[in-house]
Amino acid sequence: MVSRILLVGNPNVGKSSLFNLLTGIRQKTGNYDGVTVEKKEGKFKGNLIIDLPGLSSLWSDGLDERVSIRQILEINPEKDRVVFVADGLKLQHNMLLFSQLADMQVPVTMAINFRDELKNQGIQIDIRKLQNKISCPIVLLNSRTGEGFDELKSIIEEDRFRAPNAFIRTQYEEFQDDVIVNTFIENVKKHINTDVIETEPEIQGDLESRNHKLGNFLNDIITRTSTKKEDLITDRLDSILLHPFYGSLIFIATLFLVFQALFTFSAYPMDMIDQAMGSLSTWASETVKPNWLADLLGNGLIPGIGGIIIFIPQIAILFILMGILESTGYLSRIAYLSDKWLKKFGLSGSSVMPLMSGVACAIPAIMAVKRIKSERERLAAILVTPFMTCSARLPVYTILIALIFPEDSFFWIFNVKGLALLFMYLLGTFTALFAAWLITQFKKDSHEGIWIMEMPRYRLPHWKNVFLETLNKTKSFVFGAGKIILIFSLILWVLSTNSPKSEAFLQEQINTELSQAQTVDEASIRLEYSYAGYMGKFIEPVIKPLGYDWKIGIALISSFAAREVFVGTISTIYSIGTDEESSVIQRLKNEKNPETNASRYNLATCISLLLFYAFAMQCMSTLAIVKRETGGWKWPIIQFVGMMILAYVASLVAFQVFS
Repeated sequence: MVSRILLVGNPNVGKSSLFNLLTGIRQKTGNYDGVTVEKKEGKFKGNLIIDLPGLSSLWSDGLDERVSIRQILEINPEKDRVVFVADGLKLQHNMLLFSQLADMQVPVTMAINFRDELKNQGIQIDIRKLQNKISCPIVLLNSRTGEGFDELKSIIEEDRFRAPNAFIRTQYEEFQDDVIVNTFIENVKKHINTDVIETEPEIQGDLESRNHKLGNFLNDIITRTSTKKEDLITDRLDSILLHPFYGSLIFIATLFLVFQALFTFSAYPMDMIDQAMGSLSTWASETVKPNWLADLLGNGLIPGIGGIIIFIPQIAILFILMGILESTGYLSRIAYLSDKWLKKFGLSGSSVMPLMSGVACAIPAIMAVKRIKSERERLAAILVTPFMTCSARLPVYTILIALIFPEDSFFWIFNVKGLALLFMYLLGTFTALFAAWLITQFKKDSHEGIWIMEMPRYRLPHWKNVFLETLNKTKSFVFGAGKIILIFSLILWVLSTNSPKSEAFLQEQINTELSQAQTVDEASIRLEYSYAGYMGKFIEPVIKPLGYDWKIGIALISSFAAREVFVGTISTIYSIGTDEESSVIQRLKNEKNPETNASRYNLATCISLLLFYAFAMQCMSTLAIVKRETGGWKWPIIQFVGMMILAYVASLVAFQVFS
């Protein structure tokens, strides 16, 4: 009985398309134990299908390649099988990895992909002759359309996998299969478990030697019936898209369109979700009995669930767009164009999309770092992405900048408020890059190598793959980080709706306020004497040097759920409605410091708050994602503490300077 079928192959050979053909929606996505490398598993005819990360050789050195190598080393020839997926247009290059699998004598079927492109480009592969040479089944298919898929299904169902002829034996006749397998596996294990990058031992020949022999091996297998034209379109496009000037302009325009689409296309569904959850929350509060259950549902559970699913449109749209860019081949070009200047900060071109995605939301951005090969760079991207100015900061920035600058403030032809907002975005970007440089100085890769990006040919998007990838990543967020987000939301609800004081005491405070004013916001008084309110007063001595009082302290604490909660919190604290933003601004302008009778929200306090919200980690959703992607609480805690220290020091200096 076959227990596992592993899909193995080089990057960009169509493994994901084949995986989707085999499993459909019967698949799940997660991380390998202890690492952030993505694991994709699914079912086909009762068999467990595992799509391993792409690798070029068993001597590869990236984190995801090492995960694949370890999985290959664990293959049990009695129970496990391998479908080796090869790019028919680059068969000699792909055969290097296949020859190493052959030396391990694992049961294999070779699936040569891109059957349609081979035909269009006049390339013929003599499948029968190749099959006689390697002695294992071969299928010529097109994973995009499913052509040739029935033959592969038949091989899997009938378990017609075979161990290929060992490559070493065909080159060195004195070696027997058992010697070949044992020697090869021991050498691979030695390589994978050492911090020293070693070349392939002499018995196997160096990689260069294998490639030369493989070229001779395939010499009478591959024929070309027409002149080489397959790269003509790609070359013409690359002459424009990789041009130092025009390519950079197109790159910037593409990023602009991507993030405009994130804001534009996600706004309507996010508003719908927000309104729907708000209506559901109101219905629960007014309808459900008893009152404590209504309060739990209306102000705790439903808002918590809303805080999870409201991110779905941004996550889905981002991964749809990234899937399109990747499947067309342009994502590789974006990485290439940005690699040169990112290297100055210890990063590479593979970090550009996660960092830029952070402008919309850090959550899908951090989920996208799996594309980064280097362990050090992946960790750096995870830790610094929250510095990028996400959309959740916009409500805070808008109000605080409006408090500092009047409506008619202009610098020449530019609105000063717009320039201030631009400055906050630039501040976040340069802070992220500097932090990345700092992290990469202290965090070294155990296996550091040159970043190499393969430039695939331009192709039309594979819409089914894009859809399934988006579905899997969205499900991964909802059922992974969503559980942690919901728990935190319920904790915050408990803290803000319960008080250590008795109900009689709270009613007495409400009546006292009523005797001094015609109307009183009861919720504001209850918040003041809630556990969250006492927490605000508890931290007041710590935040007072920053220009904050206990009311701002409550806003700081509550906005750790999400930064945009700041606006709603101060609206409740100051007993004002949230419908009119101007009323919020005007009320804040009128708020006085009881000790000095000066404006509480003066220039110094507002700049201090701007810097605090620019640098502090105030998003439990992001912390949940970081915990999930790093496999524990170590790095989220380091990230949280580090960003908080930076936020506090920057805010302290700003308040003292501008006071």
